Amino acid sequence: MRRVFLASCIALLPGLALAQSTTTNQPPSPPPAGEDFGPGPDMMGGWGKGHRGFGPEDMLVKFYAANTTHDGHLTLAQAKAAGLNPVADHFSDIDVKKRGYVTFYDIEAWHLDDIAKHLERRADELRAQD
Repeated sequence: MRRVFLASCIALLPGLALAQSTTTNQPPSPPPAGEDFGPGPDMMGGWGKGHRGFGPEDMLVKFYAANTTHDGHLTLAQAKAAGLNPVADHFSDIDVKKRGYVTFYDIEAWHLDDIAKHLERRADELRAQD
């Protein structure tokens, strides 16, 4: 019985890999209301609850709520209207390709760069104390 189960699981693997390779470049869907988000802050680039008032699920849900055109592209006007102040305040830094909009992935990349800058600055301070 176990052999049949394992064989059927192994037979499904190529199909799963093919199904994953056809995904679009759209941000993940927001979680259903009231449900657990799943991955912790480590999986979403570290949007911890204390950091600028956003948790990982908050940022994703707010991004989708602000993106009124539902195209995955958030403009500066949409960010301001939705009260996404960190995005609005740093929009030109986030929009590195100067397209006039940012994606959820652009925001995550900027956030990770911002964390890295703070960590490097702190490391330099610690080295100076030594």
